[in-house]
Amino acid sequence: MRIIVDVMGGDNAPREMVLGVLDAAAEYDESVEYTLVGDEAAIRAIAEDVEADLSNFTIVPTEQVITMEDDPVCVMRAKKDSSMSTALRMLADGQGDAVVSTGNTGALFTGAMLIVRKIKHIQRAGIATILPLQNPVLLMDTGANVEVTEENLEQFARLGSAYMKTLYGLESPRVGLLNNGTEDCKGTALQVSAHARLAAMQDINFVGNVEGSALPFDVCDVLVTDGFTGNILVKTIEGMGKLLMSEIKNIFYGTGWKGKVAGALVKKPMYAMKKRFDANEIGGAPILGVSKPVIKAHGSSNAKAFKNAIGQAIAYASSTTIDDITATMAAVAEQKKAEQRRAAKEEEEELTPSPYPRLK
Repeated sequence: MRIIVDVMGGDNAPREMVLGVLDAAAEYDESVEYTLVGDEAAIRAIAEDVEADLSNFTIVPTEQVITMEDDPVCVMRAKKDSSMSTALRMLADGQGDAVVSTGNTGALFTGAMLIVRKIKHIQRAGIATILPLQNPVLLMDTGANVEVTEENLEQFARLGSAYMKTLYGLESPRVGLLNNGTEDCKGTALQVSAHARLAAMQDINFVGNVEGSALPFDVCDVLVTDGFTGNILVKTIEGMGKLLMSEIKNIFYGTGWKGKVAGALVKKPMYAMKKRFDANEIGGAPILGVSKPVIKAHGSSNAKAFKNAIGQAIAYASSTTIDDITATMAAVAEQKKAEQRRAAKEEEEELTPSPYPRLK
């Protein structure tokens, strides 16, 4: 297996990205190979600084970098020779098994859609983020599609279910629809129609509307929504997690010697809790619906988060998720065609006059 890494995107590139790759190579399967795409001189300087041997790594030098301010379509036009564009083309051409990048989200999504291409019958791919809650919850979409249709949400449910089945071993992932109430009639016209559509699906385990306040308490395994709402939700959860950990730390270490003693007594379980809810432990979010694995790591990723994003890419590329999604979507498309043929035939029979006279 070969993982293609865009080391030039993000706030801490390229240093933290290169260090993350080195950590991944030391921790994960030795048979995994890595291609680093970016500024070769900078990559080698970082490796020399930490006394790392790059002889087992492939470096593909590029000069252009897509910044966070760039227009997403620059991945196809103005900066088609950037580290991100090059990495995606290599994946599309079969020179690797997955791409990991911390770069511009819009550009990475655009490149994944137009260079790597969607799975057949998928209308829109989406960014799927694992939320570090009581039990992991896959939230989709978290930023790619600001506006969605009920059919998009239906496909997100199938994509998320397939991912949680293969990557987390859930036999029948529970799918929820993010809403402002649990009643079927809640939400906008989109939520109401999407609820009816999801409830009618036979191949997913739909558990109904899910409110934000219930989300942390193991009510679903997959939560579908539009990218605008999903992005706000995931960033709110990340922010609240950081706030709570900061406040807990202040309780123990900002209240005198008694607090410090109490903090020392619970240091181990507190560290375990911090690790459990730390977004850096997950590292990245797959763009589901694309024909090959593309992982979007957080723009502010440090070496640890980037290493974990690479681990996620290895797990995703090793799974049957994309094959399962491809087969499912082909079967759904064939079923819809059969239903359309049946409906057309029934309509034709109704319009065709009978050759036999009506009995009075």
